[in-house]
Amino acid sequence: MHNMKKILAIAVAVLLCQGALMAQKPKAVAEKDVKVNYVKDFQRQVKDATNVQWWQMDSLTYKVSFLDNEKSRQAMVFSNKGTETHYIVEKEYWPAAIKDTVSHMFPKYTVDEVWVRKVRGKMTYQACVVKKGGFLWWKKVKDLKMLNWEVDGKYINAE
Repeated sequence: MHNMKKILAIAVAVLLCQGALMAQKPKAVAEKDVKVNYVKDFQRQVKDATNVQWWQMDSLTYKVSFLDNEKSRQAMVFSNKGTETHYIVEKEYWPAAIKDTVSHMFPKYTVDEVWVRKVRGKMTYQACVVKKGGFLWWKKVKDLKMLNWEVDGKYINAE
């Protein structure tokens, strides 16, 4: 009976962890399902956006990705904390400091995406790094971290 309780407790813990992971996964949403003030703020700030896609990050946070009038990839994050603007950096322009930091401090991770992040007028670099696991061609993300750098290349922290 004691072993049965352990098995049940482990099963419940696994289910709860899976639920927490699933809850954190962003989901694509239609513009009509986004808070009206976020949509209006986006439309006021970005006039000629194309390929607009909204994502619900959690119950209070939405991200919109788009191409600006120069066809550069950008994103904005709207939450009750304010607005962030992300200017996506193409792989060939990733700063060496980011690649070096990841390879030395997070050797089991690879850089997935890099952007310049603008929050309240302050610019920093942010990178999404992932650790994948699996077998041969069947790999999936096992862990994900957001890493931050000053624009001069000085590493700040991991979120």
